[in-house]
Amino acid sequence: MPNHFFRLVQCLLVTTLFFTGCAAPASPTAPSAPSEAGAADAMVDDAPVRVVVAQGSGVESWDPPAGWGTASEWIEMHVYDCLVFADRESGEITGWLAESWENVDDLTWRMNLRQGVTFHNGEPFTAADAAYSINRIINGSREQFIVFDQWAFVDSVEIIDDYTIDIITPYAEPAFLSKLGSTGCGVVNETYVEEVGNDGLANFGIGTGPFKLVEFERESFVRFEANPDYWGGKPVVDELVFRVIPEASTRVAELLTGGVDITTGILPQDWPRIDGEDNLKVVRYLTDRVYELTVGHTAPEGVDGVATSIPEIRQAISYAIDRQELVDLIGGVGVPTLTRLTPPLPCSDAVDGTLYNVNPFDPEKAKELMAAAGYPDVPGGPEIALHSTFGQYIGMREIAETIASMLEDVGFEVRLDILESSTFNETVYRGQNEELMVQSLGNRITDPWIFILNYDTKFGTRSVVRTRHSFEEVDTLAEVANTTMDPAARCETVVEYANLVAENMIVIPLFQMPEAMGIRADLDWTPPPDGMMMLHNLKVVE
Repeated sequence: MPNHFFRLVQCLLVTTLFFTGCAAPASPTAPSAPSEAGAADAMVDDAPVRVVVAQGSGVESWDPPAGWGTASEWIEMHVYDCLVFADRESGEITGWLAESWENVDDLTWRMNLRQGVTFHNGEPFTAADAAYSINRIINGSREQFIVFDQWAFVDSVEIIDDYTIDIITPYAEPAFLSKLGSTGCGVVNETYVEEVGNDGLANFGIGTGPFKLVEFERESFVRFEANPDYWGGKPVVDELVFRVIPEASTRVAELLTGGVDITTGILPQDWPRIDGEDNLKVVRYLTDRVYELTVGHTAPEGVDGVATSIPEIRQAISYAIDRQELVDLIGGVGVPTLTRLTPPLPCSDAVDGTLYNVNPFDPEKAKELMAAAGYPDVPGGPEIALHSTFGQYIGMREIAETIASMLEDVGFEVRLDILESSTFNETVYRGQNEELMVQSLGNRITDPWIFILNYDTKFGTRSVVRTRHSFEEVDTLAEVANTTMDPAARCETVVEYANLVAENMIVIPLFQMPEAMGIRADLDWTPPPDGMMMLHNLKVVE
């Protein structure tokens, strides 16, 4: 195994030991630290249950369609309900604010809504709120709502009565239910939004969800209290706090000293220490997310050229990366891949062994391709930019550093640019990616539509410009996959699409992402199939 792997692990161990004894203090306006008994005590003599969660980043916006960062969505969705959503245990689409539905005709979906539900401000939930929540997106703009393009599957909404709506699609939509329960689906209260405006909603969320927002600082903490009138039953947890702690080592230190009860992104060198504590445990699981290098095919504004515009350079980068070493770096649970069409997505079984669970590591081949492309005499050369952030997902900084070292091993000159998450999201993520950007991208496990959406050119021109690619054949196949209602025929197209995306190296997938979570032993919560940190069904055990 290359020496740079061992060097990186040694650095990580030293860093972790250092931070264990000097955890950063909480923000002075953050909720007070938990008592010596621990941040989450079992219900004793009816004492309230408090749970504190630490993750690497906070909330982008409390307006559901205004942000699509997954870590932000994890927090936000404790306030909101969608009409339908993936069940937290099975992953199957289930009714939330819609109790049932039927496909009236090829273009019309009738949604029968739940009665007796109230928003956190006391307003009753009705069909007017459901219709308003969708209409404000589809009648809005990309500038207002980042998920605007994802909601192009809705043409209009009609209110039938106080608890029934019809959603009309512009074409037969095979992924309708999955899209309806996707990013931006949180139902808002029409009265509240009309009163405070979009800016007011962005700064304080009012929904029908299991928790009510009490207070927050965007880059520091969020504090919720249980909704006693929740239609699904009052949560066991009375007070739920999310703390934003970007450094994984600091999150671990807080877990070990009782400052938090759950923390995400635990690196393997910390697993033995956590498992060695009687009151703690490490939960390891495979998510639906895929780490990838998002590739710039043309130069962004203000940049003369990018080496990754050359297919041979993209291929060389892929061959230079030992995906299994990256997986081993964060505990060995992930799966090397050349595609985002991964289990448990429908149709993914057809690519196993060809694009999934493969590691085409070949540094000599990478050098040959670089020479054939004329490197370092290439557009934007010789330096290749590799952008990343840290703290959002397991090992993000370490993965970026290791990839940079692998690329340098075959002769690339790499400019490694690691930014704090909010700066990264406002700059690199929103169109300023040059050659390469480390990302962890999720799917909706009930359908491969997000995988399809992300790589057609139409999405690239409507949405955040990150890859700046154009392949007509890819676009054509995307249209077929997006409108084919027969599941078997659609899967054939989806697999063909996956092969074409891989062949053109629109992006460079790395591995299906694992997650390791440190958690108090008296908290019973099993990560759902989509890996989302939504604690609706968390329980406390004695």
